This record gives sequence, C-alpha cells and structure tokens, in this order.
Amino acid sequence: MAAVTGLRDMPSMVIVMGATGAGKSYFINQLAGREVVQEGATLDSCTLSKAPNFQSTNLQPDSSKVLVIDTPGFDDSSRPDSEILTEIARLLAAQYELGVQLKGVIYIHRITDIRYSRSAIKIFEIFKKICGDRAMKNNLLVTSRWSEVDQALGSDRERQLKEKFWSYMLNKGSNMSRFHGDRDSAISLVSQLLSKDTVVLELQEELVDRGKNLDETAAGVYVSDNLEKMKQKYQEEISALARLRQELLDHDKAARRQLQRDWEAEQNRLREANEQQVSLQKPVGTQVRKEIKEKKSGLSTLLSFVPAAISIMGMFVGIPPGVTEIFTSWIGM
Repeated sequence: MAAVTGLRDMPSMVIVMGATGAGKSYFINQLAGREVVQEGATLDSCTLSKAPNFQSTNLQPDSSKVLVIDTPGFDDSSRPDSEILTEIARLLAAQYELGVQLKGVIYIHRITDIRYSRSAIKIFEIFKKICGDRAMKNNLLVTSRWSEVDQALGSDRERQLKEKFWSYMLNKGSNMSRFHGDRDSAISLVSQLLSKDTVVLELQEELVDRGKNLDETAAGVYVSDNLEKMKQKYQEEISALARLRQELLDHDKAARRQLQRDWEAEQNRLREANEQQVSLQKPVGTQVRKEIKEKKSGLSTLLSFVPAAISIMGMFVGIPPGVTEIFTSWIGM
C-alpha cells in the first residue's frame, strides 16, 4: 500500500485525458486563467514535451489547491501507445507511492467529431481499463468545442455518447458534462471532482499493490493485444510480398526493387511492434518505488514532506530537479 502520511497540506490532483486535439491543453489554460500549456494548431500531435504536463492552479472562490496533469493522447501521430501508456503508468505509480491525493480523471471528447471512430473507441477502452470499475464514480466525461457545432446536432451526438458509447461508465457512476470553453466552466468541472473522496485507479492497484508488470495489467493487456493483431497483419503482408516477389520475372527489375522496399518497410513495422510489446514487460511499480527512494535521498533535508513530494512528482513529469519554488509559493509553505 502506498504511503498516505503527512498529507494534511497536500494539494489534490486531477488528471486530464482524451484524444489529441480534444482540447485538453485549452481546458487547462482556461482553468489556470493564463497560458500554461502550449496548444497546437496542426493535425500533428500538439504537445511539445514528451512527458505529461504538470500544472497547478488555485480555484476560486474556495481557494482549493489542485495539481492538474495534462496527459498525451493515445492517438499520437509520432509515438506508440506502449510508450504513452508507460509514461502515464509511471506518473500514476509515483502519485500513488507519494500519497498525492487523486480526486479523479476528466476525459475530454470533442463534440465536433462526425462519428465515433475506431481510434476514439480504442482510446476510450484504454482509459476505462486504466481507471477500472471501482473508480468510475470519480470520472467526468466531458464534451468540448460546443461553439464549433450546431447545438441541435451537438445535442444529438451527445445523446449517442450517453446511450451507446459511454453508457457503461455512466451506469457505473461516471458523470457527463459539457465544457463551454471559459474559465468558469473549467472550474465548475474540476470542482465536481474535488468534492469527491480520494480514488485509487485500477492501474495503480495492479502496479503498486499487486506488483504486476505493465503488460499484465488490464490496460497493458489491451495495448499488447492490439500490438499482436498488428504483428499478424504485418506478417501476412510480408508473406504476400515474398510470394509476389518470387512470381515476378527477372527482367521486371523495377517492380522487384519496389517490392523489396515494401518488404523491408513491413519488416521494420513488425520489429517495432515486437519492441513495443517488450517495452511493456516492466515492473513499473517496483521501478518507480526505487526511483522515488533515490530521488528523496537527493533532495534537501530542509524541505518538508509536501514540497518534497511535489518536487519528486515534478521529476516524473519533466520538471527539472530542484525547482520547488513555484509549488511552495502556492501551497503556503
């Protein structure tokens, strides 16, 4: 069980998830009242930092302190799902080990999407498996970009989400809300989670309490199974290309060269899928616990528990070691 002592002054934490382009960074910027996360404007993945973004803001009018984590989307155009899941797993394991109080997860989906794509289904399934049934009540399913769609059309898509794609989680206690694009709306959404009890996600229990490798967790199995399907597809393509290459006449050299290039490309994809599967075979919880122990020994003994824990959390999400001033100033140390 993760440590839970010394948490009286520890700020709460909320995680923001969703597809690339759903508006996660915009949501956090509105929540903070200023630009703290860079937003992208292209079809490529927009988050510049490879690590999840670590931001803090002070919610009015009750002055509640909250840490907000902006996670990368699982449909990233340049990074595999296995890498993104590993990063999120490390973050969640560190938060749980340090005793930072997780209040819940906000999942953002753009209402402008014409249809609920395969990619959206995949991302949502990974999200569900990260959270688990017992944490459903601490999940907030949010639709965004309402100003970009006709209200009647948006309401119809919202109904489809509620009755079909999101019905399981809603029946398990999750709530559904709209993000209207301004700070008041962002604060209202986060406040819904801050009023709830602290939650432990299924992925955290699997990694930290049960000591599973990442590929043995529900989310890891799902990602690994998808990789296995991709590997089978690549192997079929490689076999088909090899047969076609044998059938070509020797004088058709241009076609044979193109087939060779295609064959090599499929071989590279197969190799990458194998490497991604292997990368999931890690005891993330054990590794994070060891890293936290090492990081604690390197911090100043003058730091009290809360800023020390926040500083370590920052290291797991890309903030350089020793940068604690920005946290201690708003947690009243």
